[in-house]
Amino acid sequence: MFFILLIVFVLAPIAEIYVLLAAGSAFGVLPVVGACLATALIGGWIIRVQGMAALENARRDLNAGKPPVAAALDGALLVVAAPFLMTPGFLTDAVGFALLLPPVRRLIARLALREIKRRIDRGDATITIHRP
Repeated sequence: MFFILLIVFVLAPIAEIYVLLAAGSAFGVLPVVGACLATALIGGWIIRVQGMAALENARRDLNAGKPPVAAALDGALLVVAAPFLMTPGFLTDAVGFALLLPPVRRLIARLALREIKRRIDRGDATITIHRP
């Protein structure tokens, strides 16, 4: 876990700064700043559109009497994508835009569900259902 935190909070920002400086020296400061702003705006708009679609899918599942697990995971991954897109930098934008691709979200959701099931089967996690 320490190494994951080290990568997230130390190495990723260093790599992001390096890429921004390299892009700035290759293309100039204004185009790089403009690209960062444009990706944040475009990403925010796409998240809004796909977020509404995820809510509609959840509503459709609930109306059909099915638990909206897939729609909930889809929406959660969109929530994760938002900060990546709003953070200035090209590496974080790449992660954020990857999370906007439905096949990538389906893959991550499938892996997450498999891990949750594994932990439940091992007894490391429990599910409690609260009824009103």
